[in-house]
Amino acid sequence: MTEREGQSGQPRPWSIRLYQPGDEVQIVGLFQRVFGKERSLAHWRWKFMDNPEGAQICLAVTDTGEVIGQYAGIPVRVMVDGQILTFSQSIDSMVDAGYRRGLKKPGVFASLFERFADTYGGRDGVTILWGYTTPEALRIGRRLLGYLALHRVVKLVRSVDSPARLSPWQQMSEAWRRIQCPIHPVRRFDAGIDRLWEQCRPELRVATIRDARYLNWRYADCPDVQYRLLMAGGTMGTPPLGMAVLRLGWEGQPVACLVDWLVPWKNMAAAERLLQRSFEEAGLAGMKELHAWFPPSSPWCRYLRDKGFQSIETACMTVRQFTPTISLELLNAHWYYTMGDSDHY
Repeated sequence: MTEREGQSGQPRPWSIRLYQPGDEVQIVGLFQRVFGKERSLAHWRWKFMDNPEGAQICLAVTDTGEVIGQYAGIPVRVMVDGQILTFSQSIDSMVDAGYRRGLKKPGVFASLFERFADTYGGRDGVTILWGYTTPEALRIGRRLLGYLALHRVVKLVRSVDSPARLSPWQQMSEAWRRIQCPIHPVRRFDAGIDRLWEQCRPELRVATIRDARYLNWRYADCPDVQYRLLMAGGTMGTPPLGMAVLRLGWEGQPVACLVDWLVPWKNMAAAERLLQRSFEEAGLAGMKELHAWFPPSSPWCRYLRDKGFQSIETACMTVRQFTPTISLELLNAHWYYTMGDSDHY
């Protein structure tokens, strides 16, 4: 008889509660059992405890105190037509294998979600819960949790080619472009990124607020990934012109990911230089491909296609509405997201 079984060999009684300090050790252990992947406590604390918008964690716990299930979200502030709302990404939903099939109704997973919705959802809390969902997870989510499918996420892919040999005239033109729009890496984002966000905000009807508070937590403070933070302009008192964030390598593959992008549409020179620098960084790091996400409705999706990127449909973007504040039509047509909005990257 294991610790997870009672005297009859059946799963032990369990109940639902919110996270309590110290639960993270068991949560990380459950994650490793369920998903077969390592996760450090430093990563867990960064993702949940250090998030400037707080932690959203509901747990299933047995009568002996063992954590056997979790439903969790990563909340972020989102600007929706000038109004600040909270969206939360559903992540790390998991149930110990011994508790997935039981006679108790509702089961662990549905009970976890019900407590999550009651605790965090609603007009003064999470407006939209969303996820990057496989067909199997979508099937279960539709039946048990009211998930709705928006669209398939488009991954844009292009090979990292060797740099072309330039003529003397092309070299002069390239040098001039570099002077006009310098690209420089930064360790952290400063107040300049807040000004850049304000420039871009009118073009983005629905988008995570990409200010220094969010971006530094998401990228600069991540303990186990060294993102490359690139700024266009913003030196010697000049205004920032654009921003890109790169991840060099993903899951052991020679793939560079353009995980974030913030460029006003009018600053096409900055977009050209940031994309060029992204390919240069990827090539120097030995990457074979550059990947990106932009929603199908975004002009940046069309921009990358015009630059030779191929479109590949992947998993589904799904949502669960907790209030009728936002229509699905608005989300489908105007929600701006990149790879970095998802915890996968």
